[in-house]
Amino acid sequence: MNGARASAAPAAPGDAGRPHAIGGWLEAAAFVVAIGALSLVYAIGHTLGAHPIAFVLYAMIASATATLAFAGPGAHASRIILHPASWLIGIAIILIEIFYYQTLAYVAPAHGNLMVRAGVPLAMAFGWAALGRRPPPLAIAGAIAILLAIAFLVAVTPPQVRWPMAVSGILTGVFMVVRSYGGEFHPWNRAARTVREKLSVTGMLVLVTSIASLAATALAAAAIAVGLLPESRIVPTAAQMLHVPTIVLGSLAGGAILTLMMYLNFASVVKIETENLTAVMAFSPLTVWAFQELGVLAGLIDARRPEPAVVAVMVVCIAAVLLIIRSGMRARRLRGGVAIPSARR
Repeated sequence: MNGARASAAPAAPGDAGRPHAIGGWLEAAAFVVAIGALSLVYAIGHTLGAHPIAFVLYAMIASATATLAFAGPGAHASRIILHPASWLIGIAIILIEIFYYQTLAYVAPAHGNLMVRAGVPLAMAFGWAALGRRPPPLAIAGAIAILLAIAFLVAVTPPQVRWPMAVSGILTGVFMVVRSYGGEFHPWNRAARTVREKLSVTGMLVLVTSIASLAATALAAAAIAVGLLPESRIVPTAAQMLHVPTIVLGSLAGGAILTLMMYLNFASVVKIETENLTAVMAFSPLTVWAFQELGVLAGLIDARRPEPAVVAVMVVCIAAVLLIIRSGMRARRLRGGVAIPSARR
């Protein structure tokens, strides 16, 4: 979970700004490491039989509660709760995690994380079509490279899980775009300047949407239990909602990592700007792969090492994202106002 998109403030110039910037780079690196850890936790959740919706909602509520305990609800909590954009962003954040979790039900973390790269060209296409933000030519070339790499990845995925994996991965990217651009038009997110203010806004909107989603899910599970609604794999049963490993792993491990990721995201963006964080995030497939290997070695998950074709896709996606970032930064210097797409994972 990245929270609502953060507006970046440049690092302070001169010697006084160097420790500030170094801290931002370290936080960005830690954020990428946390992505790997979260992917492993999701894979462990599948091993334990945790339902995606139940697991993610417990993790979200725990994360939002911890975030607000640290940052406080802020002076405009009630207005944030009632704003329609808060519900749009909050639901998008939840769906990002649900669909990413579901993607890892079909393939290993290192494979599934690459599928989420689809969010980069999707963000660029939306920005161009809806907001008139035409990417530079090299950025367009990078986006095409990612699309071709993703198409190849889908083609080499085992046929029995190929299309479910592709659909859930693309939907993860779609809701990344909704969250990212929704944050640009959220008045309190735009007004937030400090890390604490950004955490307060995002923590509040995630908490209310997560509680509402959990209540709706519990009601649906109860209705299924008494026969008012037909059974559905989408809705967790009462037993799955009360599954102790789901509650414990989701609330403690999932919630702790999501809380840390939210803080590191905003803290690094404030210090080194969004494009630099996104450049570091280009390497998240490597940290996901590393945590996958650690999970296998520890006997926590059973996952195959990426085949050469998947590794090739990984290299192409990393290079393409870096190309997009570089071209976007150059275009900003030349004419300003060019948005650099942000990848959630």
